[in-house]
Amino acid sequence: MNLEKLFGSKAKVDILKYLIFRRQGVSMRALETELWWTFPAIKKQVDGLNEAGILEVDKENTWRAITIKPTLLPFFKELFFESLRQSLLSLFEQHQNQITQYFWWDKFWKPIGIDLILIYDQLQKEEIDTLKHNISEIFREFWIESASIVFMSSEERDKRYRLADRFVLQVMRFYNNITK
Repeated sequence: MNLEKLFGSKAKVDILKYLIFRRQGVSMRALETELWWTFPAIKKQVDGLNEAGILEVDKENTWRAITIKPTLLPFFKELFFESLRQSLLSLFEQHQNQITQYFWWDKFWKPIGIDLILIYDQLQKEEIDTLKHNISEIFREFWIESASIVFMSSEERDKRYRLADRFVLQVMRFYNNITK
């Protein structure tokens, strides 16, 4: 999913990502510092989002507190999380012969204490490290600094399943009740 095409501006998408995943109630100067866009570029995009009825800009303080309207926030969160999920899926497709299964969790509204579980075949340590780095970069693009990801080989998962490991059984039970 290409959010820049949808919203017509990378700066606009960066502002929305920041407000969704990092924090709300920030000033344009704070956005300028964090996002590395110029103040005029940020002001133009914030004004456009404000005119579109997406943002609220509190002008009563000495600085402008920018937030996404509370009624729209769940919709934007869902849209941006879907974009994050699509970015991860694109990465997984590059390793489709090696990643045999994946399970979405906490960051994707399925509570278990883990954000993503990857089951792999035939990955060497260097390949796992590269994959971890690439996944971390995707999360960072969405201002998510911390994500708990479990990498587990197919053999380990099968062994833990045979030994009735609680974590593996919980994952299997949860996913047998819903679809991915």
